[in-house]
Amino acid sequence: MKTRGLGGNSLLALAGDGASKAGALLVVLLAARFLSVSEFALLATGLAAAGVLTSLLDLGSGTLLARDGARGRSERGALFRGLLRARVPLALAVLLAAPLVGLLVEHPLAGVAVALLGVSGALALSVLALYRSCQDLRPEAIQRLAAALLSVGAVVLLGLVLPRADALLGALALVTIVTLVPLLRGAPRIADLESSTGRAAALRLAAPIGLLALATVAYYRAGTLVLAVLADAEETAMFSVAASIAFGLLMVPNAITTALLPRLAAERSSEDRIACARRALGWTVAVAILVAAGAALVVPVALPVALGPEYRGAGAPFALLCVGVPLIAVSGVVGTTLLGVGRLRPLAVQVGLSLAVNLAALALLVPLYGAVGAALATVACELVGLVILASAARRSLPGLLVRRPSAIRAPARPSRAPAA
Repeated sequence: MKTRGLGGNSLLALAGDGASKAGALLVVLLAARFLSVSEFALLATGLAAAGVLTSLLDLGSGTLLARDGARGRSERGALFRGLLRARVPLALAVLLAAPLVGLLVEHPLAGVAVALLGVSGALALSVLALYRSCQDLRPEAIQRLAAALLSVGAVVLLGLVLPRADALLGALALVTIVTLVPLLRGAPRIADLESSTGRAAALRLAAPIGLLALATVAYYRAGTLVLAVLADAEETAMFSVAASIAFGLLMVPNAITTALLPRLAAERSSEDRIACARRALGWTVAVAILVAAGAALVVPVALPVALGPEYRGAGAPFALLCVGVPLIAVSGVVGTTLLGVGRLRPLAVQVGLSLAVNLAALALLVPLYGAVGAALATVACELVGLVILASAARRSLPGLLVRRPSAIRAPARPSRAPAA
């Protein structure tokens, strides 16, 4: 494989991530158009549950493999096999439990489809990380683009022929597996798959990263899941549409933060690193506020026209979530900069406390205000997260959030005349 530079890989990462997020947003919007409100609520709940399952089954393997697999072909293959073998029992347990959980919620086929989507998503993270460790993100960008196109096509086809949430969830899992087949066939060319890291050792290395990622995914998906339990299908559907569009707006500021980490790694001094991050922060804030303000004015009016009058109620939670977009964007820059200097503990504290605040606020506000309450809880947890990161930045990244005053030069001492 061709080893690419940071600039080329950053562009490929942006292309792949943009295609993936745009495809996911189109899937949600088209599904809202084709499915009934109750079926769409089931789909939204299934997608949220599958996202949490994917993170649980990944257990940090993708990040670990992308980092440590870069050491060489043998290390890459041993780690890939070891991580797969360590997680197979957990994946089998999820698949076996899926029909039972589906029966409990009266949607057995949806339960199985969600499990398949979670397993296929975790497999995708590992396979893509295997190629990412070779410092070539072109295969990942192609896979993400193909998956996005096929997913949108599946929504349109099933929407016309079989408009059911469980069928669509199963189709999305199938799309993921189909697009991974070429990469799996090519894996022996880039990794030595004969050896394997021990299961316990692989889990020990991946678990800390996995717990952090799982908590992050959980508090982003918690709104939909709590609404599915404590509210009705209509409120769940309204929030899912609002959240999908609002979080989709983050593609624009994320384009800045995605390229920031490798740039920070290239800076030699802490002053240059802070100056670079500060410029990125300024652009991110400006873009996020502009995009969020424009969307808050346009989208609530456009939703009933695009999706039907039954989605008029999504306008209010969407406008509230737009308040959180700049908060998330700023947290992204600060968090990326902390990661760039190796400060992981503040990120763990931020994720844990944000999740706790989010769950508490959801439990309090969802029974009272439904989708609007879920949006308020999301904004509250993002505000708490930003305060925590800002506090850490004041200690570890002086000058990032508040420009330090230039040092005032002391007046020069008059030179002494030489003694006569």
